[in-house]
Amino acid sequence: MNANIIIECKDLGKQYKTPEGERVIIERMDLAVKENEFVVLFGPGQCGKTTMIRLLSGLEQPDRGAVRINGKRIQGPGPDRGVVYQTISLFPWLTVMGNVEYGPKVRGIAKKERREKAQHYIELVGLKGFENTYPVKLSGGMKQRVGIARAYCNEPVVMFMDEPFGALDAQTRYLMQEELAQIWEKEQRTVIFVTNNIEEALYLADRIIVMRNCPSSIKREYEIDLPRPRNYVDPEFLRLRKEITGIMDKTL
Repeated sequence: MNANIIIECKDLGKQYKTPEGERVIIERMDLAVKENEFVVLFGPGQCGKTTMIRLLSGLEQPDRGAVRINGKRIQGPGPDRGVVYQTISLFPWLTVMGNVEYGPKVRGIAKKERREKAQHYIELVGLKGFENTYPVKLSGGMKQRVGIARAYCNEPVVMFMDEPFGALDAQTRYLMQEELAQIWEKEQRTVIFVTNNIEEALYLADRIIVMRNCPSSIKREYEIDLPRPRNYVDPEFLRLRKEITGIMDKTL
């Protein structure tokens, strides 16, 4: 295995039983992600993107093939993998600080150390001053920031993000994209991000994996070599947006 490769899967397959019989979701997927790379899984709705996140993170096991992190086969969830979903399930009885420090607390990290770590990530996502605020008092965008800070506070090797901004209004979504790009540049952590929004994919990605409709496999890969921070009206940005949108399968 290449020393620069963090996560790798070969010949990955997944199917589910339905009333109509077996339905193949993922068909022979090969993927290798480098250290500190920001990879976007892009495709139409219901094409298997979330299933890929669940397989890669260890939340589900494949029916064929294997997923490895640093050469070690994934058998289930682990602290070396952080997952952020579209809907953030914060503990309503805990403050922002309590939610962010929860992972290190469960792992037995001393209070002073975990508080310092949590404070770092709270400030990184722009929530300084809200440490003692409960989730009920937070906006949707602020809750997403808490979820991202909580995932980062566990210091995972790979961060998985499954359409984390999909439920936000357009203005907040653009703001969160900018903030996530800045966080990624500061933290330099491997990220695998799911979206069906082409502008979001182009703004964030080092590499875009375009997925086919089910049974899903990789249709095409794009290396995105645009300077950061990216400009939504840059001619090359617009050219790539048109090209990638043009090859994407239609939603079933």
